[in-house]
Amino acid sequence: MANGFSPNYQNNISLMGIKTYKQRELLPNPALKMNFNKWNVFWSICFVFTAVIIIIGNCLSISVLLKRRLRKRPHYLLAELAIADLLVGIFAVPILMITSVSKERVLSRFISDCVDMFTGFWSVFTLAVISVERLYAIARPLHHRQLSFKSYIIAMVMPWVFSVIVTSTRVLLYFRIMTKHHFVAVMIISLSTPLLMSFISYGIIGNLQASRPQSDHRARSNTKLAYVLLLITGMFVVTWLPFQILVIVFNVCIPCRRIPIAVVYVIKLLQFSNSFINFIIYCLRMPTYRNIVHETILRLKCSLRRQQQLHPTTFKQSNISLISFNSTLTLQNINRL
Repeated sequence: MANGFSPNYQNNISLMGIKTYKQRELLPNPALKMNFNKWNVFWSICFVFTAVIIIIGNCLSISVLLKRRLRKRPHYLLAELAIADLLVGIFAVPILMITSVSKERVLSRFISDCVDMFTGFWSVFTLAVISVERLYAIARPLHHRQLSFKSYIIAMVMPWVFSVIVTSTRVLLYFRIMTKHHFVAVMIISLSTPLLMSFISYGIIGNLQASRPQSDHRARSNTKLAYVLLLITGMFVVTWLPFQILVIVFNVCIPCRRIPIAVVYVIKLLQFSNSFINFIIYCLRMPTYRNIVHETILRLKCSLRRQQQLHPTTFKQSNISLISFNSTLTLQNINRL
């Protein structure tokens, strides 16, 4: 078999007797040869699957964190983090897929970079705000309980504002108002400062908890939540940092841009995986969260069963319509051969 074609294409005739393999000799068989350094079906499936998981996981996270049992002011910050991750699945992943097949590469890549930066830095600044809030809750518990709801509103708005400011540097770079070296400097500072702030906060929290007795239930609960958030921050570094390093290297070192595009796609999938990994960590490390997710899924199943029992004919008609649609589509495809 040469060049991915069928060896008997000249003599084989299709079932309908209309088109021969000779007429299709210019069409390679994608199942026999797939170039992973170009956008293909494999990458489409991977990114679509990632986007679906991100959307489902973060929709569940937002609904669970706003339930009455978890409706606490610190959890509003976690809900904001879930909203930032949800935007990755709704906008960042689809725009990247459009960019990969678009003919207007410069403009589409610019839009993709802006959306990617906005959602990513919104997450990292939110993680920094959460770490400072947790430090204040453990270091000054009495003062923390007296915080007003307005303080949390300000804390939720700040990451959004900072992410807009950082994303605006990409706009300045696009219109050549800012140089690449200044853009790289802004990226490094904007990424390292909130991460450094987060790890310093959790380091201080660890020292405070080691020197205090854990007799109070509220103190133990704050400590467990702090460890969960530290784990989330660590996973953010593992999943998000490789692509940011790649962006910095590409803007500084021109010969380094010869890296295979397949490697870039793998690193992007790793980056996007950060947007649904928080949901997994919550389920593994927060029992109340896990129980509410389980109850929500059971409630959805019961609701579907109840709808089937109340309207059985509707479901039967929809199944019959689906079967007839599939059969019609199959006949149309056969007639086109």
